[in-house]
Amino acid sequence: MDTTKRDKKEAPSEYISLDLIPDPLVILRQDGTVYDINTSFSNLLGTKKGHLIGRNFKKLKLLDQLGDKIIRNTAKNVEDFDRITFNNKHFEVFILPFRTKDNSSLIRIILKDISNFIRLEKELLKRNKELIITNTLSSVFISTENMDLVLEDLLEKVLLITDFHTGWILLKEDLKFRLKSSRGISHELQKNIQEGALESFCNDTLRLGEPLYVAEPSEISRTSVFHEDGIVFLVAIPLTYEKIPTGFLFLASRVAKDFDFDFAALLSLVGNHVSNIIDKIRLFLETKRFAITDSLTNLYNPRYFYECLDLEIARTNRYGKSFSLILFDIDNFKRINDTYGHPAGDQVLRGLSNILKSISRETDIVVRYGGEEFIIILPNTYEEETILLAERIIDIVHKTTFMVYETTGVKVTLSGGIASYPQNASDAKNLLCAADTALYSAKAAGKNQIFCFKGKMDEKNFQKTQES
Repeated sequence: MDTTKRDKKEAPSEYISLDLIPDPLVILRQDGTVYDINTSFSNLLGTKKGHLIGRNFKKLKLLDQLGDKIIRNTAKNVEDFDRITFNNKHFEVFILPFRTKDNSSLIRIILKDISNFIRLEKELLKRNKELIITNTLSSVFISTENMDLVLEDLLEKVLLITDFHTGWILLKEDLKFRLKSSRGISHELQKNIQEGALESFCNDTLRLGEPLYVAEPSEISRTSVFHEDGIVFLVAIPLTYEKIPTGFLFLASRVAKDFDFDFAALLSLVGNHVSNIIDKIRLFLETKRFAITDSLTNLYNPRYFYECLDLEIARTNRYGKSFSLILFDIDNFKRINDTYGHPAGDQVLRGLSNILKSISRETDIVVRYGGEEFIIILPNTYEEETILLAERIIDIVHKTTFMVYETTGVKVTLSGGIASYPQNASDAKNLLCAADTALYSAKAAGKNQIFCFKGKMDEKNFQKTQES
């Protein structure tokens, strides 16, 4: 009792009110032993004050993180600060050497709890990352006819914000996962993916139902296509629309990567954005398709035909080549509608459309021109080659039975007219008139045949055809 009174009397006056300071505080002697602490410090360590005084600071779990810094600043008698973590709390630590009135060297260490600040800082960084992800991916330009370029742009941005250098996008088409875009993978891996090497891997991953799948190193080494390409870290992110799988985003690395909750959350966010963007791309393309196609036959409509016709004329004028048109009309089509009804006529139109698409070349533009009329633009094609294709179509249609009802089939024939640019006309209007004139001649000659326009359609001839 007397000793305590004597210690307090001898202690510097600034130590008497340590408990009035709300922040944890400890005072060390020059030899590193604890001289005094306040209640906040002892509560933080969960140890009574009497058990701490006199102990070397290195024996305290809280301060052992600052060992070298405390020793260095004690020797130099300079102030310093640092950050430490203890019991899931974050502290900013101020190391403040000072001298007492009797010239004793002591060190005051004050801990400021900055856990809320760190939490807020992390939250702001997270929000900032999310904003960067949203802004970066939202900048993908989807108003283009080339889906491949859009997906290349999308993948490039994903790799940029996730700090990966290797990745690829698979989209589900006809129950298969098709490679749509890739970056940083070998031609051999591309070929293997295109040949379906990841089908079982993708299906197994989907069955797990997880928002993302991180492959174990042992699984990567067992999967030859990954192992042979030097991949050691792999994340597969399912792309979904309304919980329906639409594809996969794969991110890979040839060096090991640390994976934690924050990284997983970032990748899940990226996956959600990529899914939404791909859905928008598909919606854009579908909307565009509806705008340029005929709803009954899925062939191009007249609006798109006129755009293509102008483009072909401009291309021909520039490069000096030729292109041709075939205008078809179903012979006696009204008789089918009158006999079997309009649904039967629609079945014939659909069946004929399928024949035209299957026989035409990939570069040809097949159009339902109106009613029972169809037209095909054949780029870089002269009259002789056009005649061969038209005759083949007429022959196949003549031999085909179109099932209009379950037990009812009908046969139809086609008549066709051919015109070529610039041989038969100098503009779009006269070219169409030339093809129509040739079609009319085929009809007049007995139908089920193809005629070519002879000569050059001009305004004078056009006026005569209009009058007739």
